[in-house]
Amino acid sequence: MGMLARFLAGAPAPTRLWLTRAGPVENPGGVFYSHPGLPLSEEGRRALRDLAASLPTRPRLVVAADSLAEAAAGRLLAAELDSPLRLAAELRERSWGRWEGLTFAEVREGWPGLVAAWQRDEAGFAPPGGESLLAVERRSRPYLRRLLAGHAGEGVLVVGNCTVNRVALRLALPFLPLAEGLRLEQNYAELTELRFYGDDGVLTRLNQRPG
Repeated sequence: MGMLARFLAGAPAPTRLWLTRAGPVENPGGVFYSHPGLPLSEEGRRALRDLAASLPTRPRLVVAADSLAEAAAGRLLAAELDSPLRLAAELRERSWGRWEGLTFAEVREGWPGLVAAWQRDEAGFAPPGGESLLAVERRSRPYLRRLLAGHAGEGVLVVGNCTVNRVALRLALPFLPLAEGLRLEQNYAELTELRFYGDDGVLTRLNQRPG
């Protein structure tokens, strides 16, 4: 059922999914990282407090990946908003395998053939010992669907990351290819809002800065 048909049939109360990213993090070297990740910076804490103050309504639940920065951000936001917190391994950033802790320049120098393969297949490519975008979608998408089903008509704030937030966006925008997710910015401590009417989603704000 398309969105027009959904509304004409009488749409239920929307389920709101707010997306943000934890950070900035302490990453002066600009390296690849995933789980357990890097600590949240003080700048990131300040930005997240501003974000909490800008939310239009109190979320029923704050959900965060169980990595260092995301968990710290989730605890901060849950406390600021007086909402319960849930940590979920399913929402971790993609694993970079042997590329963890390396800069892109180091990866390009050490694995030029694999970088070329990555450029040819952004969704299906997995670094040595790591995950592809498709693999992250397979583990995170069912969790996000269960989250929406379990909080129908409510609002949930998800502290995700570069990859998982794009998976969530694809729930509302199924025509968006996974490899093209970077066309929709997801910056640190900024807010994206999705509203779901049953299985159909609407993007109502994108990467909005607090204030």
